[in-house]
Amino acid sequence: MAREARGKKAKRPSYKKVVLSRPGQRDIKLVALGRLLSALGVGTALVSVAHIVGSYWAGESIEQGRWVLPIMAAIVAGAGAFYEIWYGGRAARNEEKRIRHRLLGTVFDSASLPTDEESGLGSGKLITLMTDNAERVTEYRQVYFGATVAAMAIPFVTLAYVAIAIDPVVGLSIMVLCPLIPVLIGAFMSLFRKTSANSRKERGILSGQYLDAIRNLVTIRLLGAGPRTEKHLREQGERNRGAIMKLLAGNQIVIIIMDGLFSLLLICCSAFLTVGRYHAGALDLGEALAVMFLTDLLIEPLVQVAGFFYIGMGGMASERAIGSYLASSSKNNDSTSQGTAITDAGNMAIAARDLEFDYGRGTVLGGIRLDVPRGAKVAIIGRSGAGKSTLLSLLRGSLPLQKGGIAIDGANVNGLGSTEVRKLTASVSQATWLFTGTIADNLRIAAPEATTEEMWEALRKAQVADEIERMAQGIDTYVGEQGVLISGGQAQRISLARALLSGRHILLLDEPTSQVDIESEERIIQAIRELGPEWTLLMVTHRRALLEIADQTWEMKGGVLSPFVTQVGSAQ
Repeated sequence: MAREARGKKAKRPSYKKVVLSRPGQRDIKLVALGRLLSALGVGTALVSVAHIVGSYWAGESIEQGRWVLPIMAAIVAGAGAFYEIWYGGRAARNEEKRIRHRLLGTVFDSASLPTDEESGLGSGKLITLMTDNAERVTEYRQVYFGATVAAMAIPFVTLAYVAIAIDPVVGLSIMVLCPLIPVLIGAFMSLFRKTSANSRKERGILSGQYLDAIRNLVTIRLLGAGPRTEKHLREQGERNRGAIMKLLAGNQIVIIIMDGLFSLLLICCSAFLTVGRYHAGALDLGEALAVMFLTDLLIEPLVQVAGFFYIGMGGMASERAIGSYLASSSKNNDSTSQGTAITDAGNMAIAARDLEFDYGRGTVLGGIRLDVPRGAKVAIIGRSGAGKSTLLSLLRGSLPLQKGGIAIDGANVNGLGSTEVRKLTASVSQATWLFTGTIADNLRIAAPEATTEEMWEALRKAQVADEIERMAQGIDTYVGEQGVLISGGQAQRISLARALLSGRHILLLDEPTSQVDIESEERIIQAIRELGPEWTLLMVTHRRALLEIADQTWEMKGGVLSPFVTQVGSAQ
């Protein structure tokens, strides 16, 4: 069992390789190179100055040319330090963009968006990954990690030089103390890991609660829940502040112990050994001064300790969170849709066979069979919770297949990735979402290369062109955040125009008239009625007028789909 556990532990993914791009991993080495170059310049300058001072004390004449080496070394040290800071910051910002791009790509390619119940990763935490966590990872890896690795190596390299070029007793004796630095850092990291994890957790909760409050601001105001929401956010903010203060307090403790006590111990030991060897005649004054001056490089790692428990631990925790999400999502995104292939789809635009789906709370769909002929307008009715929206989600690729098969426009869904499935249909939801920008901006989301005439043609088909023409800016009219500057009926028809402009001729409509006024409903129905035979429509609806223009009507009951045979007037 122990051997098996060790084997499993050895196969844990390297989150650095999962999260960081190849340029990002290269940048770590380049930043470390800048730190080493700076230390080389500093060390060379210090040794040169020490020997000059020693020669001067011994009464030797100092040639002016002897100052060239320390001056040049100081310039190299400054250039290395500047390069480390400049390149590290630049690399961090570039890698941050790459990480966000990967996260967004993972979300867009995902077969279904994660929920809190499924993965503990809701929209608030997802935003935290893309903002705060991405920034922390790059600050840790691109700015801090490479410099820290180099800083850990500098004392050993320095003491190896002392042991070889100056005095082996001093060099090897002091080198014994250096391994205590990473050992103490590891011990403190284990001690404060829980504090760091709690700080990250509270920060994620606060981000999610702020996002919920912003998204539901109108509802909060209408219900008079503003003071309660404010109090709740203030309490969570205080918990977040307390978690950060605990982390910073631990950081200060480490700084006091490491930077204060340990550096003092290291300096005292170096001074004691150097003075002793000088009096014993093993070192001349120049060599003794060189060892004492080089003590500055021995405490190089302690400079990095100050940021370890805030930058280091926070960065590692963020890297694990992002890496875990990318690793788990990539398995889903790289795999194709499951299910069975359909061989009897014929000339159907949509064919579904034996569809079953379960969210883990009981069967939602049980053996669905559906045929939608090309050019047909098919309606599905049923009570709320019957499974209508789940069926549409499977057809448009928002949910992965579990059992059964789907063929859309002659293509079997099983064997296709979620992105390919979504390209087969266009959707119009009952809750219209318009992006901040102009009407043209929202239309071009579906067709980036669409011409002005093509956009107007789609708006005419959606029965909204005449209203937009009366607007002062036409299709360049600004719609506001979530389309608040235009009516709900206009927004829904613009959403329909966007679907028509997409170039996909199979439309999935989810209650397209449920949240609009009567006039807008009539115009949407008229737009759907006038669509030609090149368009295939599958509509989920309760509205009688939409049922009247349907070529077929199906009813969903308890996850089972059957032809609707009752009079239209009695539809649910």
